[in-house]
This record gives sequence, structure tokens and C-alpha cells, in this order.
Amino acid sequence: MLGIPFKGCAALAWGSARLVATDRKGRWLVTIGYLIAMWLLYYLWAALYADTPTRAGMTFNSAVLHVLVAQTLLAFLPVGTDWRLAREIRSGEIATQLILPMSLPLRQFAISLGRALAKATYILPAFALFLWYFDLSLTPKTIPLALASIALSFVLLFCIDFVVALAGFIATDLWGITASKDAMVMFLGGALIPMAFFPAGFREVLAYLPFGHFFNTPVGYITGDIVSVQPFLIQAAWALGFVAAAAWAGRVVLRKLIVFGA
Repeated sequence: MLGIPFKGCAALAWGSARLVATDRKGRWLVTIGYLIAMWLLYYLWAALYADTPTRAGMTFNSAVLHVLVAQTLLAFLPVGTDWRLAREIRSGEIATQLILPMSLPLRQFAISLGRALAKATYILPAFALFLWYFDLSLTPKTIPLALASIALSFVLLFCIDFVVALAGFIATDLWGITASKDAMVMFLGGALIPMAFFPAGFREVLAYLPFGHFFNTPVGYITGDIVSVQPFLIQAAWALGFVAAAAWAGRVVLRKLIVFGA
């Protein structure tokens, strides 16, 4: 179906997830670091709301839930595809991958999906524990749209990471490109502060750009702030565009790659 080797993708995703799951010390370190960051964010936003019940039309609970959900998605959806693929390009391992019977984008997607699902298995319970401790609760109005929006957010984040990683074929250092990409995705995507704090005109523009759908759209569905299906449709359109752009960029870069044999 559609030429996609589902069995091979599932095997890659499962193997990648097992690699993450077997790193017990890494899991504990990531979970503890995540909880410390969430605790600091909670008290930072509590201090911001200490002298007023609302800011930018948001109560403390709605604002802090937006930030906490966005940071939770940020903890397991991006899995470092850009850094991983860039390392494979620099080490030459990419040459071996290119002769495997699976396209490079599909292989990287399956690996990233497995890592994201594995990280979700220990980040989400920690998030549930955090919500219980601070007596916070989520009230999604449309759970299917919330889950579908999270999946599309993963697709968007993977595609932009994959395209950035392809720069490793033509650049010797990706730190500046990757850092700039991360800053734009987190700030303009609503992962650092809710988009309600942005100027109204800027917020309207972001709603139609891909940045507004990296985190703000899934967070809105999860917290119940978004009920309309329109943001989901816009996010789905951008996801299709990003998949097409990633596939095109991969073909263009690999067409220029020359591997000299013995």
C-alpha cells in the first residue's frame, strides 16, 4: 500500500524504542530533569500572576496549563533527528543507509517515532503525577482531535528536523542552524509562552503559518481552549506540505551526493 514497507518501519520503530527503554539511568535523569523544569515553570508563572488574576485574557490556571502541556510535548515529540542524522552524515554511516531497501526519510521517521513513543511512556506518567500534586486538570473537548493534532505536530517537527539535518551534506557545522531553528519553533510555536501574550495582529498571522501549529494547536485541543476543527485542518495542510517539502529536499540533496567506490 502506497509503497510503504510497514513491517520494516514497525521493526525499526520497535528497535529504536527498545534502545531508549533499556537506558534506565537515562530515563531517570530525563524524568527528574523534566520534573524540576516543570516545578520551576509552575512557580515562575505563579509569581507572574501574584498581583493580578488575569494576564492577556488568561487566568493563572489556563496560562500555566498551556505552558506545562507545551513543555511536556516538547519533552518527547522532538527526538533530535537533526543531530542524529547530521552525525551519521559526518561519520559516513549515511553511505551504508543509502543502500538499504528503505528510503532515508522513511527510515529516519520510523526511528524517530519509536524514540518519541518510548519517551512518552515515562514522560506522560511524570506529567500526570505533576498535575495531581498541584491539583491541576485537563479538560479536552475533543480527544480524537487532540490525539490527531499531537500526531501532526510530531510530523511537522520531524520534517523540519530532517530538512535541517540535510544541511549536513553541504555545511561542516550545523550548530547555528539548529539552534536558530529550535528557538523559532519553541518561541513562535507557543512552547515558551502562550500565543495569547503576543500582539493580536502577530497572533493572527501565526495562526496561518506552520509555527502556530507546532505546539499551540495540540496544546489548545488538550487543554480545551480550542474546539473548532479549523486549526486542525490548517495543521493537516501544513503537515502535508512539510512531508512533500522534506521528500523533495531529500531527493535534491541525495541527487548531488557522489559516493566513490573501491
